[in-house]
Amino acid sequence: MKFNEIDNLKIITLFNIRMDWRINMELRKKIFSGSIILFFSIFIFTLLTGCASPPKEEWDPFKLVWPLPPEKPRIKYKDTLRSEEDVKPKKGIAESIFGEERQMALMKPYGVVTDEEGRVYVSDVGKIVIFDKKSQKLSTIGDRGPVRLIRPLGLFYDKKDKLLYVADSGLDRVIVYDLNGNPLREMGQRGELKDPGGVVVDNVRNRVYITNTKNHVISVFNTEGYLVENLGERGVDPGYFNFPTQIAIDSDGNIYVVDTGNFRVQVLTPEGKPLRQIGGIGVRIGQFARPKGIGISPQGYIFVTDAMHHGVTVFDKDGTLLLGWGSRGWEKGLFDLPAGIYIDERNLIYVVSQWTAKVDIFELITYPEDIEKPSESRKAQ
Repeated sequence: MKFNEIDNLKIITLFNIRMDWRINMELRKKIFSGSIILFFSIFIFTLLTGCASPPKEEWDPFKLVWPLPPEKPRIKYKDTLRSEEDVKPKKGIAESIFGEERQMALMKPYGVVTDEEGRVYVSDVGKIVIFDKKSQKLSTIGDRGPVRLIRPLGLFYDKKDKLLYVADSGLDRVIVYDLNGNPLREMGQRGELKDPGGVVVDNVRNRVYITNTKNHVISVFNTEGYLVENLGERGVDPGYFNFPTQIAIDSDGNIYVVDTGNFRVQVLTPEGKPLRQIGGIGVRIGQFARPKGIGISPQGYIFVTDAMHHGVTVFDKDGTLLLGWGSRGWEKGLFDLPAGIYIDERNLIYVVSQWTAKVDIFELITYPEDIEKPSESRKAQ
């Protein structure tokens, strides 16, 4: 073969290789484009039609009850509140995919209470979030106007005067709001409070009890907003406190204080005299590692959340252990850093999980032998 023939052969070979490369690239493009179209079609079809059959292991919080059979069930999961989606009508699939409206959601909640209309008030970063399922509305207070909340923690709803008390550890004050969100007065002027965590009102005695957390006392104000006295000081003996956080009051006016640094709940008379202690440091049910929230049911049961144990412990009026429930998790009905807790007149239990930014709602199941009518003093509060 001559030199020119070899050159011509090389040219023909290179041309064929280049044509093969172009054909392969065009073929790859068509295959890739077809794959993308097929994948997108399957994705849209899945969204529009839903899965034909859900997985057998799909989480179902509505099956959560405590304790397990053969014991009588006492606690049952009901609902969860996280964002606007939990109070507004459900959106269509197309609106959910392509809608531009941003949903308001909890960020790092702490305290929770409800009012007579079923509205749920949750303290969050810089505001109080109000879930109103009846009106299908989610709103806020405390994030606008002359008084701006910074780090609201404990909440108390005064049924008698229809007022919301908010303990704000960032402002070192308790702010009192009407139900339209208007601030009416403040408690904690002139450095009287330091990092307040919880607040309760005793309308029978015209007293407001505030956990003055970093001063390690319970500060007592009158309902006009003036400091009356401080109960206790820092220590471990009965009537002494170490970083008290949350607080509750029963139908007789007795005060229940979560004495977090001492790993216990202290029960005091309305005058501040120690009655008894509940709990103690430990990892067993009935003991505490990081107690935070406290609530009292209409029957007088005492509910305490523990952020380290990720659960709730229930005691009777005398401090006898009745039940412990809860597990750590992100799913509905499970807890992660539980904080505030509240039990309303319908026996619904509201538990705040800080890390998962939600409020889980449970039902306290009672039986005829459990029912106790609230006293006149409780009705007045």
